[in-house]
Amino acid sequence: MQQEIVMPQLGLTMTEGAVSAWMKKPGDRVERGDILFLVETDKVEMEVESFISGMLDSVLIEPDVVVKVGTVIATVEDGQPVVSAAPVATAVVEPIPSNATPAPAAMAQTRSPKDEVPVSPRARKMALSLGIDLALVSPSSGTRIVEEDIHQFQNKVAENTAPEPEPESPRSSTPKAGRAVVAQRMTSSFQSAPHFYLTAHVDVSKLVELRNASLEIFQARLGIRITYTDFLLRALAQALKEKPAVNSFWNGDQVEQRQTIDLSIATQTPNGLLTPLLKDADQLSFADLAKQRSSLIEKARSRKLTLRELEGGSATLSNLGTHKIDEFHAILNPPQSVILATGQIARRPLVMGNSVEARSTVFLTLSADHRVLDGADAAEFLDRIRELLENPYGLAL
Repeated sequence: MQQEIVMPQLGLTMTEGAVSAWMKKPGDRVERGDILFLVETDKVEMEVESFISGMLDSVLIEPDVVVKVGTVIATVEDGQPVVSAAPVATAVVEPIPSNATPAPAAMAQTRSPKDEVPVSPRARKMALSLGIDLALVSPSSGTRIVEEDIHQFQNKVAENTAPEPEPESPRSSTPKAGRAVVAQRMTSSFQSAPHFYLTAHVDVSKLVELRNASLEIFQARLGIRITYTDFLLRALAQALKEKPAVNSFWNGDQVEQRQTIDLSIATQTPNGLLTPLLKDADQLSFADLAKQRSSLIEKARSRKLTLRELEGGSATLSNLGTHKIDEFHAILNPPQSVILATGQIARRPLVMGNSVEARSTVFLTLSADHRVLDGADAAEFLDRIRELLENPYGLAL
């Protein structure tokens, strides 16, 4: 009997995804619990195990093709379905493929099943493409095998076997599936949500003084370096708490209000843009907010975020200050109704009374969904953020 494998819904807001790599090929035996394929969304790449035993009969969707959740992507012959495919995070030690890279004698010792080590999805995909047995690879740091460990193992093998150099593969201009999904979501957001923008020029001289005076104190207390992003997140959370109407989104044909204040932090990583979620931001002290922000950014850059840490959110902060950008307009992160874009803090001329002074200022640009907010509501919200940043001492509590 032929059983269908569908694109799984790995999170509450996931509507589509792409298979970034098949771990089995047609004709292979599939056992329940085997890692069957990797799914890439606009947010994260995850391993998916099979809950059907049988033979993989056909693969209907090639890698990097974006499809809707529920789309049939493969079939298994004589399988016994239990539940739909589900994501997992543990490694499975696989037999060495026929084209596997030979390991030097010093590396020939393999792990037993009880010694299995977690493997990142990208590391597993790379090992499969290179024909490297994961049982021969150990993490260089931490407890999980990552891409860098595969690179190091490959280099050690190359030193021992001295293979002839292979010509470089031509570069493809086809975008990765994750980038394609991002492009599709951003296009949909820009076309479906009527954006409007408000900009405020804010005097943050006191904020600069406060941060400079607090750097060593917080470094000693928390072991982290506080950033302007921490103050911006704190102000954004406080403003959302005071103006709950902004903490809403357009759902179908009506405005729906959220019950929690969760902030997305736009984070550039080596593998693209991610938006890790700072949950219940309004209930955190400044110290706890800074610690959680630091932890989330590190997890994003090391590809350790889960889908739950990327879903939902009341609003997004996109700070390009470190890139020397003065001002920009950001596209809404659906289904959120506001995103705050901030540029660099710099010395600029500012009228103070009857004179012009050089002051530390920043441009804040709020993008808003006109289906949810009118101009006056958004203006009051942005003005409250301005007030909090111009008088920042309460933010550091």
